Amino acid sequence: MHHVSLRAATLRAVWRFAFRRVFGIVLVLFVAVVLTFGALQYVPGDPILILLGDQSGDVELEARLRAEYGLDRPLTEQFVSYLGGVLRGDFGLSFRFASTPVKDVLATGLAISPVLALVALVLSVPLGIGLGTFAARRKGTLADSLTMFVLVLGISIPNFALASFLVYLFAVRVPLLPVAGWGTPAQAVLPLVLLIVPAMVYIGRLTRTYLLEVLQEDYIRTARAKGLREHLVIYRHALRNTLVPLSTSIGIIFGGLLSGTFVVETIFNIPGLGSLAIQSVFARDYPVVMAVVLLYTLFYSLINLGVDLLYGVLDPRIRLSS
Repeated sequence: MHHVSLRAATLRAVWRFAFRRVFGIVLVLFVAVVLTFGALQYVPGDPILILLGDQSGDVELEARLRAEYGLDRPLTEQFVSYLGGVLRGDFGLSFRFASTPVKDVLATGLAISPVLALVALVLSVPLGIGLGTFAARRKGTLADSLTMFVLVLGISIPNFALASFLVYLFAVRVPLLPVAGWGTPAQAVLPLVLLIVPAMVYIGRLTRTYLLEVLQEDYIRTARAKGLREHLVIYRHALRNTLVPLSTSIGIIFGGLLSGTFVVETIFNIPGLGSLAIQSVFARDYPVVMAVVLLYTLFYSLINLGVDLLYGVLDPRIRLSS
């Protein structure tokens, strides 16, 4: 009977947690829609006149386009209509790509930017943890100093400078990789390296710091006094307890990788969400800009939710207290 009531209480707690988080995500998305919609009303330039181009003197055509895009209605009606479309998965029509649904414009970029950031994260996490663990196990030695020097150097070099060096070295000096473009595995190498390096460096430095703190704990000294091998002490006990604080940082890094695709895609001419957003800002393509903002807000919210769930997996005490 006790086990049944405990299980029911746990289930209720899980549902309450899920409801709070889903409600929070919906609220954040709504605020993002309001702020983005309001901000874009003050951006100088008329998207319809830009869309008309040489035909800007055609009053009839201008009126028809404003009616088609709903810009002839009051702002409140435009906002309510847009919000209803978002709830149906309809982000409206693109200004830049005349009368093309925004979801069709985003389709290509949606298959590139999140995947690029996710692959970079999957590769940078083990590399960073490995470097940080290597340095922590050799604290105070030449190997530790050299590793930290490389990590500091890696985080100090700006992205555009590193990109220029990589392009010169591997695409010009030794033509092994293409300079730009997208569609082949070779074209993904340099963008991934540019994303992986700062993430790996950041994770490596954090891992070293957290691991050195954990290695001073009493239970680590007890494990060593019992005669456990050093690699078991490090990997089974110490490293596992660094993953909880590290997971928060990894979630932030994943968000940084998503926003970092804006720079990488622009440098390497990749048709992802980042380069599309930048082009849409200059073209006054407001529906596409708003859709990208909403997507990235959703990505960040889901990352935070994933980190919270990961806490319970890594540390049962957090799961039980929740």
